Amino acid sequence: MSIRIKFRRKFDFAQLPSDQKLFRCSVDWNGDPLLLLQEGKPAQPAFDAPMEVQVAWRRIPPKAHHVIHWEGTSQRTVLFEKSESRVSFYVQRLADGWILCDARGGRAGIYNPQGNLQRAIDVGDAIKDVQTTRDGKIWVSYFDEGVYGSTIGNQGAVCFDLLGRPIFKYFEFAERLGLPFIDDCYAMNVLGEDEVWLSYYSDFPLVAIRAFNLHNVWKEFGCMAGSFGIYEGAVIFPKCYTRIGGDGAQLLRRTLSLTPQTESVEAVDDDGRTIDGWFQVAARNSQFYLWTDTALYQMTSV
Repeated sequence: MSIRIKFRRKFDFAQLPSDQKLFRCSVDWNGDPLLLLQEGKPAQPAFDAPMEVQVAWRRIPPKAHHVIHWEGTSQRTVLFEKSESRVSFYVQRLADGWILCDARGGRAGIYNPQGNLQRAIDVGDAIKDVQTTRDGKIWVSYFDEGVYGSTIGNQGAVCFDLLGRPIFKYFEFAERLGLPFIDDCYAMNVLGEDEVWLSYYSDFPLVAIRAFNLHNVWKEFGCMAGSFGIYEGAVIFPKCYTRIGGDGAQLLRRTLSLTPQTESVEAVDDDGRTIDGWFQVAARNSQFYLWTDTALYQMTSV
């Protein structure tokens, strides 16, 4: 079975300056996209380029990072100072500025609304995702090198306050409740001030936490890759283990029932044409985006 879901073109990458390239797309607490750009970095090698070529490219720092964001219908851009030496950033809003987290090493810069660095905090090594809330919570999930490392990432997922103090640790939470432990947190969705959903390797449950208490758990729900959108009675997500950067990207819809039912999703654009080939996704609550080499698309119907 399959369903069609419409996506409208939100942003055309042809609008970007020639020396700026999209590095990562995330979603803020308003459901608006955050486009993190790298300035002055050479073009990424082809997917099938030799590993030494890929590694050499990753080690080349950009000159700076920018974020394109939306305030209502207005599109704005912020340049982050002193961000040129890092290459694996995650960006999220804060009530009075921004947080820019490096995936490796644990450093997170706190910036004012104009992009000026104010201070730094440590949020642990090997970050998989970062999502903030309007009231100042910083949720961080980690991949396996963090989970099996020596920093706070060994908790699998942590909620920090604005001073970088952990106020929730998932390993301790799971141990107390007899939940499966995180080996690698594949996907996270922070719905609001007090709710977060997690999907993780290796048992692949879907765990809903509300006010730091267990709200619901779907055991062995199945693998979800990267991001997922939550809708009444179902989630939409990219299929696991399709080749990143290849032509096999696929979206799925799975029901939140005791025996989950799965169906394929055909993503179509404003003109009804299928959006196929390479794409990646970003989601928060029920807001769902995908981007191709040429444009960012926002889901408009389910």
